[in-house]
Order: sequence, then C-alpha cells, then structure tokens
Amino acid sequence: QYNYQGAQNGQNGPGMNMNHNNSAMMQSTTHVRNGFATNANANHPSSMMQSNMQSGSIMGGPNFHSSMIQANGNGIHAEAPPAPPQAPTFMYNPGNFEPLFGPVSVTDPILVQSPGILAGPPHWTYAVIIRDMKKIEGQEQFSAVVSSVRRRFRHFVALEERTRRDCRGAILPPRPNKHSTRAIDEATTRQSAQFALQRAKELETYLNALRLHPLAGKSQVLKLFLTLPDHLGVAWPEVSSSIFTRLTEAGASTAVKVAESTSAVIAELNTENQIMAGEDNAELLALTSAEGMRISGVLQAVPKIENAVVLVADQAERKNAIGMEMQKLVNNVFAHEKVFSGPFEILASGLLRCGRRTNRLAVELGAASEVFSLQHKLCKYERLAFADRRSALVRRRDAKKEADLKSQKLVMQQHQLQSMGKFSKLDSYGREAAMADEIAVDAIKEADEIGHILLGEVNRISKERRVDWGMSLRVMAANLREAHAERVAIWEGCRNALVQTDLRNNEDSGMYGSSPTEAIHHQEGSIVNNEIHH
Repeated sequence: QYNYQGAQNGQNGPGMNMNHNNSAMMQSTTHVRNGFATNANANHPSSMMQSNMQSGSIMGGPNFHSSMIQANGNGIHAEAPPAPPQAPTFMYNPGNFEPLFGPVSVTDPILVQSPGILAGPPHWTYAVIIRDMKKIEGQEQFSAVVSSVRRRFRHFVALEERTRRDCRGAILPPRPNKHSTRAIDEATTRQSAQFALQRAKELETYLNALRLHPLAGKSQVLKLFLTLPDHLGVAWPEVSSSIFTRLTEAGASTAVKVAESTSAVIAELNTENQIMAGEDNAELLALTSAEGMRISGVLQAVPKIENAVVLVADQAERKNAIGMEMQKLVNNVFAHEKVFSGPFEILASGLLRCGRRTNRLAVELGAASEVFSLQHKLCKYERLAFADRRSALVRRRDAKKEADLKSQKLVMQQHQLQSMGKFSKLDSYGREAAMADEIAVDAIKEADEIGHILLGEVNRISKERRVDWGMSLRVMAANLREAHAERVAIWEGCRNALVQTDLRNNEDSGMYGSSPTEAIHHQEGSIVNNEIHH
C-alpha cells in the first residue's frame, strides 16, 4: 500500500489560483512497478509531493520493500527503510481446539408429505439431539440435552456447501451420498424404515465428525444448523419450504457452483495446475506432487480392498447355499440309506460351519476396512481443498493485475490532470487505485491463510491415517489368522469324520457314535488349539 500526499498552493499562470479546497490535499494509494512517481507540476517551486513507493511485485515476496521518495522542483531524494515484520493474523492449531458441542445423535426418522400442489415426494425428517460437553453429576455416561431440532437430508447438503464456503482450504469429513435406490423409493412413494434408520446412522457419524473438526467445529454455520429451532429455510433460502425461493437461490448460485466445485473435482491434482494458478510456495508445490501421487494410489487400491471383502462375503453365501442344498438331499433322498447319507451329512455340516465362519470373517474385514473407505472418500474433499487454494491464487493474480492497471493509470494521468486543474478527477483515480490496492492486499491475505490451513489439514489427515491404517491392518491380519485356523480345524474334523465313517461301515461297528457329525465335534477342539498355537 502506498500513501500519496500532494499539496499545491501556487499559481498556474497569472491571476489563476490553483489552491483546491484551500490546500488541494490528495490522498491516494498507488503502485508503480520498477519506477517512481514524479511531481505533477515540477515547474512550480511551491509544489511538493511525498509518496511511499514499492518496487517489485505487490505479492510481498523476497524483493518486497518500501521507499520514501520526495520529489520537488530541485531533485529527488530516496530512502529505503526495511519493512517491519508482521505477525501472521491467522494461526491454525488443531491441538488447541475444543469442541463447542457434545455428542450428537440422529434418531426418530419420520416420513413427511409436504402440503401443496407443488410439493415434492415424501421425505424423511430426523431428530437431531445435541448434548452438552459436561457430564451430569453422579452420571458419568450421560450429559444434558442442549438442543433438539428436526432436519431433512436437503438441510445436510446445504450444511456441507455452506461449511465449505466458510472454511476454505479445510478437508471436511465426507457427507453421506444419496442411495442408488432413493429415486425408485420416491417414485413408488414406499420408503422403507430400514433405509431411514441406516441414513440416520450415517448422518449421526457425519455430524459428530463435523463437530470434532478443528475448523468446521467452531463455525457459525454448524452452530446455526444445530441450534436453530425453526425451519432452516428461514435462514438459508436454498432449503426454504417455498419452491420459488429455492429456485431463485439456485439460479443465483448455479454458475458459481459449476465454476468452482465441478471443475475442481475434475481437475487433476498435480504441480502443473498449481503453477499455472500462480503457486509460489515451494512447500505447497512439493505437497501437491506428493498428495497427487498418494491420492492416485488410494483411488486404485481401496476399491480392490472393498471388492476383496465382497468376494469373501460371496464365498460365504455360496458355501451356505451349497450346504443347505446338500442337507436337503440328505434329509429327503438318503433318509433311509445310512451308508450313503453319512458322507453327505459330514460334507454338508462342514460347508455350513465354514460358511458361517467365512461370513463372520467378511463382517470383521468390512468393519476393519472402513478407515480405508473413509480415506477414499476424503480424496474428493482434499482435491476441493487444493482447488480452494488455486481459486485464491487466481483471485490474487487478478487483484494484483487490476491494482497495477489502476496505479499505472494514476501515474500516467496525474501530471496532465494537475496541470489542467482537474483535482477531483485525480482524486477519483487515487481512490480507485487505493481500493484496488486494498482488494489486492485482502486477496494476498486470503491466499496465505488458505495455504496455511491447507498445510495443517494435510498434516492432520496424514497423522490420523497412519494411526488408523496401522491399527486396521493389525486387526485384519488377526482376523484372517484366526479364521484360517478355525476353517482348517473344520475341514480336518470333516476328513477325520469321513475316515471314521468309512472304518465304521467296513467293520459294521458303532464305536464312533450314532451320528457322523459327532466325530467332527470330537476332533475339532484339539485341532483348533493346535492350529492357533502354531
């Protein structure tokens, strides 16, 4: 920013007083690249101007310094004192964050049909109950209810959009998506309660993740969402109960959403895109390259893990189905043929037991792999955070360009306007340049804050990822080892039972029990212990 003060009390020609408003004082903010401002009327010794100039870029980089230039009719004198260091105005420290709200629960889904001809299909509303952070005395597990409101899924979508605008550069928790069967349910107007209960659980997880987020947890958007007792459309027009209000708001914000959100998700996260946007922070450039490669790996690997869990569950289902059909064969066909029914009964029992154990393994692996799925969803929001940084860099570049144009216009016109006595127009140019400079400074500050937030958010996510992934991998390895030992024991027991059944049939003896399955249980205990021990 540059303070330009000019005063002229002389005369421009005989009998012509140029004293504008008794002192002709002009204050403006100018910016000159690789140059300086000269006296507008240097031929008159009574004219003098003092201006604070900056050479180099308004960016505030290594060559950013200020110089005091005094220009008068006799010459120019310049001094360049160092700029005083400025403390950062924003500090991102997730370690000092304390949640404003206690645990949030989403319960009691109710199917509601809005009145009116233009009302949409029926929708579910959920009770959002917010508790205090402090526990009730004498009851360590309970806390008082602070607020209770009812919200629908559309409100959660608006919450995410407004939180993203309020917390630029933050990597927010992923919001639950609409289910693929939602359109079919709405078309048939028969929405199951199971769907609503599952959605309520997902929304509860989402709200609790938001309240624990170091930036979103203290935003006014979340506070309004959790505490406003009235319909949320009173404060947020995009979720108003009036369809005309929603259409007006949607028409006003559609262009912004398409320009920022859609292009940000499609754009690949790499160093080239950041440099094209004007990125000059070496740490952020290196982070962009590393995170781009990591996100690419996550997007390829996590679906394979999820598909592997699905295959395990499918294998369990097929084993159970084959075991049930084989048991039916034993009961219906070989009911009176003990010689033929024995081996089939043993095999059916082994398939059913192995299918149940494999199904339990699929459930355990699915629960342990949730952290991988969470990181897969977070890739989208991390890209959006880097897109916030790119958008801020573009705004900073445009603001700097506009400030340079305004400053050049002022420098080029000031001599002519002062000689012609058009001080009002010169003052207008000065105000325009000052305003452009202030916008540029705000854009620089915003870009720096978003970059600072982005660095902290990536570090926070990486720490959580290392802890969660390590724990999940240990749990999955333990589950696989235990399931393998038990399945080996099941099939070892089946093999021993088949051998014993064969001996019993050959010797026509009943020393091995009345039922073939008793031999399986007789052998399994010792085999399981031995396998787990090994």
